Amino acid sequence: MNLLYKLTLQNMSNLKIRNIKGKLLSVIFICSFLIKEVAGAESNLVIQNNINDDLSVNLIHPSLVNKLYRYTGNKLIWFLPGENSPLLRQALKNKIDSSANTGLQKNKYHIYELNENINKVFHGEDSLNAMQADWVFTDAAIAYCKDVLQGAGIDHWIRYDELSPKYEDEDNSYLLNNLAMVRSGNDLIHFLNSLEPIDKEYLVLKNELQTKSDSLSSFQKQQLTTSINFYRWIHHFNFDKYIVVNIPSATLLYYEHDSMKLRMKVVVGKPSTKTPQFAAHCSQVILYPYWNVPVSIALNELLPEFKRNPEDIDILNMQLIDGKGKIVNHHKLNWKVYSRSYFPFRIRQSTGCDNSLGVIKFNLTSPLGVYLHDTNNKTAFLSSYRYYSHGCIRIEEPIKLANYLLPNLIDSTFLASCLKDQVPFPINLIKAVPVFVVYQTAEADIKNVVKYYKDVYGLLK
Repeated sequence: MNLLYKLTLQNMSNLKIRNIKGKLLSVIFICSFLIKEVAGAESNLVIQNNINDDLSVNLIHPSLVNKLYRYTGNKLIWFLPGENSPLLRQALKNKIDSSANTGLQKNKYHIYELNENINKVFHGEDSLNAMQADWVFTDAAIAYCKDVLQGAGIDHWIRYDELSPKYEDEDNSYLLNNLAMVRSGNDLIHFLNSLEPIDKEYLVLKNELQTKSDSLSSFQKQQLTTSINFYRWIHHFNFDKYIVVNIPSATLLYYEHDSMKLRMKVVVGKPSTKTPQFAAHCSQVILYPYWNVPVSIALNELLPEFKRNPEDIDILNMQLIDGKGKIVNHHKLNWKVYSRSYFPFRIRQSTGCDNSLGVIKFNLTSPLGVYLHDTNNKTAFLSSYRYYSHGCIRIEEPIKLANYLLPNLIDSTFLASCLKDQVPFPINLIKAVPVFVVYQTAEADIKNVVKYYKDVYGLLK
């Protein structure tokens, strides 16, 4: 701040100005300095705490806009004098104009305001207008970058996301640091291109959307854009190992360093008991697991059957467990007194190859009660329609997956023995592996051809 301005403020606070005219002159004197400060602030802007208050358009990421200007020393980014600024603005606008080709919607990124200000030249007396236009371009750039990196609209699809919040600050810092270093249109284009995945599956989907746009139906375009954004989200984490379960294709993919190591069939929830989309971790593998029957299945399906034929409990290798965790002798129960409103037991299926979970269960950290598991019904994988579980995910080759997650710790002979009443044997993973359960109705197959799947849950509108 100007030294004379500081002294003037100090003098005003110390002097007892009794004359109204003197007060007015002092105010005018200070205002003249303020006007000079603002007029000369074209390249040294002070960003206010709530910049949306000064704009006719709401910013998408106001806190990140503030942070980026702190990174740049509160200087203009898009409307500096010189030849670079128009080229920089045009580079951003060109990318946003072509958003549809990459599965994004340009109207999200202030396209009207960008068009309105793209060719404007601001002078000193327009510093506030320049500042406001700069904010809008910056917000558009940040929003576009985040969608290209993280995938657009993911929170709409995912019911539980344990992963994204943990990496949000890291993602934001990466984007802001790189945007702060952009000096030209070429710099910006290079950075924006670097945010996209480079794996073949993603490129095949993107190419399909770009080259066949005229021949694709609006539904197919929606399928592609949804899948493209799922790919962005999954791959941007750069995890060493991760699992992807795709509900529409009923498949599980296991990756190491973005290289697919396993692909297998799965059985997922039927439309009436959908498998939810979520992101969590596989933290533990249980050999010879119990199946603790969900309450809804116990009351609605098993209880009526057991009341008619209590011996089915033995046939199914089931057990009734009381509130103290003890096994109840079901042969001595008066089944007539029990109903959906009164049944003080939980039902558990004992271990063995006839267990509904098979001999391996992969515990997940999701609170949704869904996990990956083996099955005693191997014929289920022979069908092309594999949507009939109660929500959990049955996997075709659990031992192969377990060997990748727990190398040299899985005894195949022990599992093949199909021991009955074996005590469950849990093994914790040294490092939990991320698991994505997603809804991609378009995928690139091993021949790099896009395959479209039925919207089995009717989620695409």
